[in-house]
Amino acid sequence: MFTHVIRRTFIPCLIQRSLSIATTNSTLSSSPIRICIVGSGPAGFYLTQNLLKLSQTIPTTIDIIERAPVPFGLVRYGVAPDHPEVKNVMHTFTKIAEHENVRFIGNVHIGKTVGLKELQDFYHIVVLAYGSSVERSLNIPGEKTLANVFSAKDFVGWYNGVPENAELRPQLDRTDRAVIIGMGNVALDCARILLSSIDDLAKTDITDQALDILRQSRIRHVTLVGRRGPMQVSFTIKELRELTKLTGVKSRLNQEDFNRIDQNMIDKLERPRKRLTELLLKTVQAKHSKEKVAERFWYLKFWRRPKQFNGKTTVESIDFEHTQPVGNCNFSEENLPVQQNQTIETIPCGLVIKSIGYQGIQIDPWLPFDHERGVILNRQNRIDDRPGFYCAGWIGRGARGVIAETTTESHTIAKRIIDDIEQGRLVNLRDIKSGGDGLVSLAKSRQVRCISYEDWKKLDAHETNLGLSKGKPREKILNIQKMLELTAP
Repeated sequence: MFTHVIRRTFIPCLIQRSLSIATTNSTLSSSPIRICIVGSGPAGFYLTQNLLKLSQTIPTTIDIIERAPVPFGLVRYGVAPDHPEVKNVMHTFTKIAEHENVRFIGNVHIGKTVGLKELQDFYHIVVLAYGSSVERSLNIPGEKTLANVFSAKDFVGWYNGVPENAELRPQLDRTDRAVIIGMGNVALDCARILLSSIDDLAKTDITDQALDILRQSRIRHVTLVGRRGPMQVSFTIKELRELTKLTGVKSRLNQEDFNRIDQNMIDKLERPRKRLTELLLKTVQAKHSKEKVAERFWYLKFWRRPKQFNGKTTVESIDFEHTQPVGNCNFSEENLPVQQNQTIETIPCGLVIKSIGYQGIQIDPWLPFDHERGVILNRQNRIDDRPGFYCAGWIGRGARGVIAETTTESHTIAKRIIDDIEQGRLVNLRDIKSGGDGLVSLAKSRQVRCISYEDWKKLDAHETNLGLSKGKPREKILNIQKMLELTAP
């Protein structure tokens, strides 16, 4: 998320060879292979799409299990509201969910409602694709004690309608300055939401609750701060270009930050980084242009690391220590090492958003997990010491990359699962499993009502109609209980 950039991607068929498995194979039962995917975001849906190729050869069912009552993960809750074209991927996901061999089971919290190990009773193969849901911490004074200091995860969740963030109340009417720590796509998403005109936002699926607070906003200056230089920014050209084109908004960049970048250095860059760097240079050179009348401004400040947040009860400023490259390192190196140079700078602000990356969590003690990296312990997506268990997406590789990497990875994981079936590495395939029927029955016995895709379509229709009545594509329901009521039989 999460922005994480999601684009409709054509998925070529990489698995060209036909499966050399017959139902008479000694490793297989005549009943279907039951596969379950935990997580209904892009990683889960694209993997489902690729695994459906398996069902063309042998009987297979795939269940997508989701903790929330609604599907689509960060497509619904992570993509910025002013990126409707990105959310169109939900049409593709809907076709996948409505496939005769696919079943969506929502409102089931694996690791709480149902133990991870219990899934073995119902499925031959389990794939964990539940993403990275915890934002990393700075661990500096004032981070947890001062008001108006938020993680990007919570801030994005607030304007995107995540139920657990519905009560967030950022005070945007008491300050004209915000600082965003981090220089990735999510950081630029947050900046764009703070700087965009209300009229433009009102046409999106941003929540009415967030829109009401943004209408009262006094924010006029948004500063994004990074500990490295302009050659190490993590945002992509699309997000930067959108920021440069906001109505009534202008950049204020420092030419000195870009003086070390020469044409020889640019020519050696890979094309995406080259185009991004050229746009940054074009933006800094255009800062004195009088063509654009601005009421609001954004800034990029490099070579600064946060040291502490200052204020009595609400954040009032941040102390940054200046950094510099270590030794004679390559200025354009992606992971350029930096060191502090003893200079301290205080930047005033009344709102802070921390956008410094995400990490996954261990949803069940039975799951082998690297707590330092926040990923499941795995080898080529096969979970350590857990035959038949796999992982996909950020929870397996770490919170990095865009949707193109997820789509490519889904092909690879599907191929590995199919190879494991073909080579007889999964010894339980002769066992008869009940799949989703058994899971739903277990959840019901524990007083949990599972949400089907047909149930979700009721909520989808309600949100869509509510949004259309307000001139918006959707008005999201923010309360879990209300969701369950609207999906009731």
